[in-house]
Formats: sequence, C-alpha cells, structure tokens
Amino acid sequence: MLLKSVEDMETIIIPITSRPGIHAIAFAFKEPLEAIGQEVVEVAMDSTWKTNAAGYKLYSLVAELNGCAIPLAFLFTTSDGTAAKGTKDLMLQDFLDFIVKHCPNICFTDSDKETSEINA
Repeated sequence: MLLKSVEDMETIIIPITSRPGIHAIAFAFKEPLEAIGQEVVEVAMDSTWKTNAAGYKLYSLVAELNGCAIPLAFLFTTSDGTAAKGTKDLMLQDFLDFIVKHCPNICFTDSDKETSEINA
C-alpha cells in the first residue's frame, strides 16, 4: 500500500469516521510520532486549497520541538457539498483525537482563521 512506507519512513493510517458528503484519508509518520510524542507541547495545523489536480484539501500538523518544525501527520479531504453542517469539524476532531493520544502534553496550538480548525 502506498501509505505504508515512503522512502523508509513508516506511516500509520489515522482512522477517520466515514460521514456522508465528505471523504478523507489521514496518516502520521510513525517514527517521529513515537520518538517525540510525549515531548511535544506545541503543534501547528494549516491547510491548502486547490493545490492538486484531484481537488483534495490537505491539512498538515507540524510539531515544534527545540525550535525545530517536525511534520507529524497529514489529512487529505474532499467534499461533494452535501455534508451536514459540522461534518468537517467532526472529521478534524477524529484527526486531532489520534494526535492527542500520541502527544498527550500538547499545551499550545497554532492555526489560521479557518473556523473548523479552531473548533476541532
């Protein structure tokens, strides 16, 4: 499977609940998540839009540790416009719940002005 490993970097598939009108696939890098997860106290999440031919939005979650940015996890998502209000928030909560289980000491989060990121 494509997401099992990329250039010797093993990945973990993040479970995202299937919901009508929205589709998602998420993964985390296993080694950094396991190696530094307990030490992470600050993460940043941001998303892209209209940056790929498939039309998927990409969310990235990056940890800060000792002044270094360390990519931890990514979420690709697309919607057909029929998703109920709050569905994107629930999807992002699934994504972040997984991260919090592996990084239980997060005290600070950084995101832009997207309401669903703030709500999650």
